Amino acid sequence: MKKLILLSFSAAVLFTACKKEETPDTQKPVITVTTPAADHVDKIPGDTLNLAAMLTDNVDLLNAKIDIHVADGHGHKVTGGAWEWAKVYTINGLEHSLNETITIPADAEIGEYHITFETTDKSGNAATPVVIELHIDSL
Repeated sequence: MKKLILLSFSAAVLFTACKKEETPDTQKPVITVTTPAADHVDKIPGDTLNLAAMLTDNVDLLNAKIDIHVADGHGHKVTGGAWEWAKVYTINGLEHSLNETITIPADAEIGEYHITFETTDKSGNAATPVVIELHIDSL
């Protein structure tokens, strides 16, 4: 009986010693914006705005967000009721494609906006946000 216990204990120690330690995921996901191709977009109220990005991660993506909001600190500040738009996505896998077609409202305030792309992986690592300047002007 002692031999059986000793053999069981030795096997347990051997398997524990050989168990591979998991390395924590510290790598940030990556955002590659494909549309718009430039870092600045000029539009007028009523225009269509196409947005596309590829998100990648080394382990597993969790969520993403596209956010359009007023750009603070610019010479062409928006006054009054500024236009805002945001969408949050629940995603997974090593890569995910985001595609949105947004119609800028006909009554959108004239001025400078930011289009921000963000993503996070399941380990809580956040990608460096990508910000595109959007200028909404009158005809």
